[in-house]
Amino acid sequence: MKINEMEWIPVPYFELNPNGEILRHSKEAMTFFTPANHFLDLVHLDDRLLARQLLVQTTSPIPIRVSLKLTIHHDLYGLFACTVKWEGNIGHLVCTETTAEAMKVERQLKVEEQVLQTKQALIKSNNQLLKSMDQLIKTLESDADK
Repeated sequence: MKINEMEWIPVPYFELNPNGEILRHSKEAMTFFTPANHFLDLVHLDDRLLARQLLVQTTSPIPIRVSLKLTIHHDLYGLFACTVKWEGNIGHLVCTETTAEAMKVERQLKVEEQVLQTKQALIKSNNQLLKSMDQLIKTLESDADK
């Protein structure tokens, strides 16, 4: 993407290297955040370990999303959903502002999804067990008839 095209992206966007250095950013990013040379400089101390995970997963084929408290103007912090997609050694990071309530709902949905997946796995295992029991009963009945 050309420099002049990238700066007009209508969301807070950063182009990063694997060290977290900000190579380029959209103009919209500077309406939210204090200018910084390194992405971790924007991250609240409590969330830096989580933010580092975005930087070390450069080989991930899927976008990585985490929720982070980021410094906004005047030493205030806001909660942002940060999603990075790596292409080689270049990370394309988009940070969208969110609220604590939205994050709570998102976490709840993830938990419910995990419960559903567990129930589906349990049903599948139960069906396999029933088939095995049925086959065992048929085998025992067949042996008893001999």
